[in-house]
Amino acid sequence: MRHAARLRLSHRQVACLLVAAPLLAAGCSGSRDAAPATDAPGSPPGAVATPGIDPASRLDLDSGRVSVFSPAGWRRAPRSYDYLVRYQATPQVPYPSVVVLAADPPADITEVTADSQAAFVEAMASLLADREGDKLSRPPAAASAGPHAGVGWAATGTAKLDGLPKQIERDCLAVVIDGRLYTVEAWAPRGGLDDKARAAARAVAAALCVPSLEPLEGLEPLVPPSEPEAEPEADEAAPVPAPAA
Repeated sequence: MRHAARLRLSHRQVACLLVAAPLLAAGCSGSRDAAPATDAPGSPPGAVATPGIDPASRLDLDSGRVSVFSPAGWRRAPRSYDYLVRYQATPQVPYPSVVVLAADPPADITEVTADSQAAFVEAMASLLADREGDKLSRPPAAASAGPHAGVGWAATGTAKLDGLPKQIERDCLAVVIDGRLYTVEAWAPRGGLDDKARAAARAVAAALCVPSLEPLEGLEPLVPPSEPEAEPEADEAAPVPAPAA
Protein backbone atom coordinates (compact mmCIF):
# COMPACT_ATOMS: atom_id res chain seq x y z
CA MET A 1 0.00 0.00 0.00
CA ARG A 2 1.00 3.61 -0.25
CA HIS A 3 2.98 5.55 2.40
CA ALA A 4 5.36 3.32 4.40
CA ALA A 5 3.40 0.17 3.58
CA ARG A 6 2.06 -0.83 0.16
CA LEU A 7 0.26 -4.15 -0.16
CA ARG A 8 0.11 -5.39 -3.72
CA LEU A 9 -3.51 -6.46 -3.91
CA SER A 10 -5.80 -6.44 -6.88
CA HIS A 11 -8.74 -4.60 -5.32
CA ARG A 12 -8.26 -0.84 -5.35
CA GLN A 13 -10.78 1.60 -4.04
CA VAL A 14 -10.76 5.39 -4.07
CA ALA A 15 -11.54 6.56 -0.54
CA CYS A 16 -13.97 9.46 -0.20
CA LEU A 17 -12.96 10.62 3.27
CA LEU A 18 -15.39 12.66 5.35
CA VAL A 19 -14.39 14.02 8.75
CA ALA A 20 -17.27 13.60 11.16
CA ALA A 21 -18.12 14.54 14.71
CA PRO A 22 -19.60 11.76 16.88
CA LEU A 23 -23.05 12.16 15.37
CA LEU A 24 -25.71 9.51 15.58
CA ALA A 25 -24.47 6.37 13.83
CA ALA A 26 -27.16 4.06 12.47
CA GLY A 27 -27.44 0.41 13.43
CA CYS A 28 -24.41 -1.70 12.49
CA SER A 29 -25.91 -4.37 10.29
CA GLY A 30 -26.31 -5.07 6.63
CA SER A 31 -29.41 -2.95 5.99
CA ARG A 32 -30.40 0.67 6.35
CA ASP A 33 -33.45 -0.07 8.48
CA ALA A 34 -31.50 -1.68 11.31
CA ALA A 35 -32.00 -0.51 14.88
CA PRO A 36 -29.52 2.07 16.20
CA ALA A 37 -26.67 0.85 18.38
CA THR A 38 -26.77 1.50 22.11
CA ASP A 39 -24.40 4.10 23.52
CA ALA A 40 -21.49 2.75 25.54
CA PRO A 41 -21.17 4.04 29.12
CA GLY A 42 -19.11 7.21 29.19
CA SER A 43 -19.05 7.62 25.39
CA PRO A 44 -20.37 10.68 23.55
CA PRO A 45 -24.12 10.62 22.78
CA GLY A 46 -24.87 8.66 19.63
CA ALA A 47 -21.50 6.90 19.51
CA VAL A 48 -21.37 3.30 18.37
CA ALA A 49 -21.18 0.98 21.37
CA THR A 50 -18.30 -1.28 20.35
CA PRO A 51 -15.47 -2.05 22.77
CA GLY A 52 -12.02 -1.23 21.46
CA ILE A 53 -12.91 1.61 19.06
CA ASP A 54 -12.71 5.39 19.34
CA PRO A 55 -16.35 6.55 19.04
CA ALA A 56 -15.27 10.09 18.06
CA SER A 57 -13.26 8.88 15.04
CA ARG A 58 -16.15 8.16 12.69
CA LEU A 59 -15.48 8.46 8.97
CA ASP A 60 -18.11 7.92 6.28
CA LEU A 61 -16.28 6.17 3.44
CA ASP A 62 -16.87 4.35 0.16
CA SER A 63 -18.83 7.32 -1.21
CA GLY A 64 -20.79 7.55 2.02
CA ARG A 65 -21.89 3.90 2.11
CA VAL A 66 -20.24 2.86 5.38
CA SER A 67 -19.12 4.39 8.68
CA VAL A 68 -15.71 3.29 9.95
CA PHE A 69 -14.20 3.84 13.39
CA SER A 70 -10.57 3.78 14.47
CA PRO A 71 -9.21 1.31 17.01
CA ALA A 72 -8.89 3.07 20.36
CA GLY A 73 -5.51 4.78 20.61
CA TRP A 74 -4.52 4.15 16.99
CA ARG A 75 -3.74 6.82 14.38
CA ARG A 76 -5.13 7.20 10.87
CA ALA A 77 -2.44 6.88 8.19
CA PRO A 78 -2.27 9.11 5.09
CA ARG A 79 -4.90 8.48 2.43
CA SER A 80 -4.29 6.12 -0.47
CA TYR A 81 -6.09 4.84 -3.55
CA ASP A 82 -5.37 1.27 -2.45
CA TYR A 83 -7.71 1.11 0.56
CA LEU A 84 -10.54 3.00 2.20
CA VAL A 85 -8.55 3.76 5.34
CA ARG A 86 -5.53 2.46 7.23
CA TYR A 87 -4.80 2.80 10.94
CA GLN A 88 -1.46 2.23 12.65
CA ALA A 89 -0.68 1.66 16.30
CA THR A 90 1.92 4.44 16.50
CA PRO A 91 2.51 7.47 14.26
CA GLN A 92 6.18 6.68 13.60
CA VAL A 93 5.93 2.95 12.80
CA PRO A 94 3.65 1.66 10.01
CA TYR A 95 3.13 -1.75 11.64
CA PRO A 96 1.00 -3.18 12.98
CA SER A 97 -1.70 -1.75 10.73
CA VAL A 98 -5.44 -2.23 10.35
CA VAL A 99 -6.68 -1.73 6.80
CA VAL A 100 -10.25 -1.49 5.49
CA LEU A 101 -10.94 -2.41 1.85
CA ALA A 102 -14.14 -2.31 -0.20
CA ALA A 103 -15.33 -4.24 -3.23
CA ASP A 104 -18.44 -5.76 -4.74
CA PRO A 105 -19.42 -9.01 -3.01
CA PRO A 106 -19.11 -12.34 -4.82
CA ALA A 107 -22.07 -14.23 -6.26
CA ASP A 108 -24.30 -11.13 -6.05
CA ILE A 109 -24.58 -11.53 -2.27
CA THR A 110 -26.21 -8.43 -0.79
CA GLU A 111 -26.71 -9.57 2.80
CA VAL A 112 -25.27 -12.26 5.08
CA THR A 113 -27.32 -13.82 7.85
CA ALA A 114 -26.83 -16.91 9.99
CA ASP A 115 -28.77 -18.88 7.38
CA SER A 116 -26.76 -17.60 4.39
CA GLN A 117 -23.32 -17.48 6.04
CA ALA A 118 -22.31 -20.91 4.72
CA ALA A 119 -23.04 -19.81 1.15
CA PHE A 120 -21.00 -16.65 1.75
CA VAL A 121 -18.05 -18.68 3.03
CA GLU A 122 -18.22 -20.91 -0.05
CA ALA A 123 -18.34 -17.93 -2.40
CA MET A 124 -15.42 -16.22 -0.64
CA ALA A 125 -13.39 -19.44 -0.66
CA SER A 126 -13.74 -19.63 -4.44
CA LEU A 127 -12.80 -15.96 -4.80
CA LEU A 128 -9.77 -16.25 -2.53
CA ALA A 129 -8.54 -19.40 -4.25
CA ASP A 130 -8.17 -17.38 -7.44
CA ARG A 131 -6.95 -14.16 -5.82
CA GLU A 132 -4.64 -15.41 -3.08
CA GLY A 133 -3.60 -18.86 -4.31
CA ASP A 134 -0.73 -20.26 -2.26
CA LYS A 135 -0.61 -17.09 -0.13
CA LEU A 136 -3.42 -18.45 2.06
CA SER A 137 -2.03 -19.58 5.40
CA ARG A 138 -5.44 -20.27 7.00
CA PRO A 139 -8.41 -21.32 4.85
CA PRO A 140 -11.63 -19.28 4.83
CA ALA A 141 -14.07 -20.19 7.59
CA ALA A 142 -17.20 -18.77 9.15
CA ALA A 143 -16.45 -15.91 11.57
CA SER A 144 -18.30 -13.06 13.21
CA ALA A 145 -17.55 -9.54 14.38
CA GLY A 146 -20.12 -7.86 16.58
CA PRO A 147 -23.48 -8.09 14.77
CA HIS A 148 -21.89 -9.15 11.47
CA ALA A 149 -21.75 -12.72 10.16
CA GLY A 150 -18.75 -13.03 7.89
CA VAL A 151 -15.76 -15.08 6.85
CA GLY A 152 -12.21 -15.00 8.21
CA TRP A 153 -8.90 -16.21 6.81
CA ALA A 154 -5.17 -15.52 7.01
CA ALA A 155 -2.69 -14.91 4.22
CA THR A 156 0.76 -13.58 3.51
CA GLY A 157 1.54 -10.52 1.44
CA THR A 158 4.27 -8.18 0.27
CA ALA A 159 4.65 -4.60 1.46
CA LYS A 160 7.31 -1.93 1.33
CA LEU A 161 9.08 -0.96 4.52
CA ASP A 162 11.88 1.60 4.37
CA GLY A 163 11.72 1.34 0.60
CA LEU A 164 12.33 -2.42 0.52
CA PRO A 165 9.79 -5.21 -0.12
CA LYS A 166 9.01 -7.22 2.99
CA GLN A 167 6.88 -10.27 3.66
CA ILE A 168 3.93 -9.54 5.94
CA GLU A 169 1.18 -11.51 7.66
CA ARG A 170 -2.46 -10.62 7.12
CA ASP A 171 -5.35 -11.63 9.37
CA CYS A 172 -8.57 -10.90 7.46
CA LEU A 173 -12.30 -10.76 8.05
CA ALA A 174 -14.89 -9.88 5.40
CA VAL A 175 -18.52 -8.83 5.93
CA VAL A 176 -21.29 -7.53 3.69
CA ILE A 177 -22.97 -4.26 4.62
CA ASP A 178 -25.74 -2.75 2.51
CA GLY A 179 -24.70 -4.76 -0.53
CA ARG A 180 -20.94 -4.03 -0.35
CA LEU A 181 -18.08 -6.31 0.67
CA TYR A 182 -15.82 -4.80 3.36
CA THR A 183 -12.62 -6.57 4.36
CA VAL A 184 -10.74 -5.57 7.53
CA GLU A 185 -7.15 -6.81 7.69
CA ALA A 186 -4.48 -6.70 10.39
CA TRP A 187 -0.96 -6.42 8.94
CA ALA A 188 2.44 -6.95 10.49
CA PRO A 189 5.86 -8.28 9.40
CA ARG A 190 6.03 -12.07 9.41
CA GLY A 191 6.16 -13.35 12.97
CA GLY A 192 5.02 -9.99 14.38
CA LEU A 193 1.24 -10.17 14.13
CA ASP A 194 0.05 -10.33 17.74
CA ASP A 195 -3.32 -10.69 19.45
CA LYS A 196 -3.52 -6.93 20.06
CA ALA A 197 -3.48 -6.18 16.33
CA ARG A 198 -5.98 -8.95 15.61
CA ALA A 199 -8.31 -7.61 18.32
CA ALA A 200 -8.03 -4.08 16.89
CA ALA A 201 -9.03 -5.34 13.43
CA ARG A 202 -11.98 -7.27 14.88
CA ALA A 203 -13.13 -4.15 16.75
CA VAL A 204 -13.07 -2.13 13.52
CA ALA A 205 -15.02 -4.84 11.70
CA ALA A 206 -17.59 -5.06 14.49
CA ALA A 207 -18.21 -1.30 14.39
CA LEU A 208 -18.76 -1.05 10.62
CA CYS A 209 -22.24 0.24 9.96
CA VAL A 210 -24.48 2.10 7.55
CA PRO A 211 -24.06 5.87 8.05
CA SER A 212 -26.80 7.91 9.61
CA LEU A 213 -28.65 10.47 7.54
CA GLU A 214 -27.11 13.33 9.50
CA PRO A 215 -25.32 15.90 7.28
CA LEU A 216 -21.54 15.80 7.66
CA GLU A 217 -18.83 18.34 7.12
CA GLY A 218 -16.02 16.62 5.27
CA LEU A 219 -12.93 16.66 3.15
CA GLU A 220 -13.03 16.87 -0.62
CA PRO A 221 -12.84 13.44 -2.30
CA LEU A 222 -9.36 12.15 -3.00
CA VAL A 223 -8.85 12.73 -6.74
CA PRO A 224 -5.85 12.63 -9.05
CA PRO A 225 -4.13 15.98 -9.66
CA SER A 226 -5.24 17.79 -12.78
CA GLU A 227 -4.10 20.73 -14.84
CA PRO A 228 -5.14 24.07 -13.34
CA GLU A 229 -8.02 25.69 -15.10
CA ALA A 230 -7.25 28.78 -17.13
CA GLU A 231 -8.37 31.98 -15.50
CA PRO A 232 -11.36 33.54 -17.29
CA GLU A 233 -10.61 36.65 -19.26
CA ALA A 234 -11.80 39.84 -17.66
CA ASP A 235 -14.96 41.34 -19.15
CA GLU A 236 -14.63 44.62 -20.97
CA ALA A 237 -15.44 47.55 -18.75
CA ALA A 238 -18.95 48.90 -19.21
CA PRO A 239 -19.09 52.41 -20.75
CA VAL A 240 -19.32 55.15 -18.18
CA PRO A 241 -22.24 57.52 -18.88
CA ALA A 242 -21.28 61.13 -19.51
CA PRO A 243 -22.23 63.54 -16.75
CA ALA A 244 -25.51 65.34 -17.27
CA ALA A 245 -25.27 68.87 -18.63
